[in-house]
Amino acid sequence: MSDDNSDKPNLKHLAWAGGIGATLGALWVNNSIAESKKSRAEKDNPDWVNEVCEEIDGILDQWEPDEDCETEEDYTNDLFEYLDSSSQYRMELWPKSPEGIPDILIGDALALELKINPNKSERDRCIGQCAGYSRLWATWIVLIDATDNRVGRLENLLADKGLEHIAVWNFPLEG
Repeated sequence: MSDDNSDKPNLKHLAWAGGIGATLGALWVNNSIAESKKSRAEKDNPDWVNEVCEEIDGILDQWEPDEDCETEEDYTNDLFEYLDSSSQYRMELWPKSPEGIPDILIGDALALELKINPNKSERDRCIGQCAGYSRLWATWIVLIDATDNRVGRLENLLADKGLEHIAVWNFPLEG
């Protein structure tokens, strides 16, 4: 009998091939999940959505709400006017859509939903609204004067529901 193992199957190659297959399968699943979370706008024109989001990111970061604002409508109007005067993109205030009415729609690419320090029921409603908007557009939540705890709970809840692609902005008020 020969000591030559050439007639025996090489299990190392099978294990290696299986590992590669599992890795590729996992990558495919992750990519499929990420793709399924994209809005219609992101699927149709990803470069446009990225361009809009990048510009608005920088502009929104500089926004300082008018101290005369008191209601959600006041803050929404103030933010709308600020964005409209600071950006080249078409702004729509409370546009109607099959998924509801976001507060602000920018360039038919990015929806903003604004809430003042939302309580639990307002937070839950906001998540439902934004889940719908995110089917059509990239979606951000703009919070006014929310506590760090409430922001964290909102971000955690979004992640738990698979909605971590919805960004959250918070603007603490002075005084």
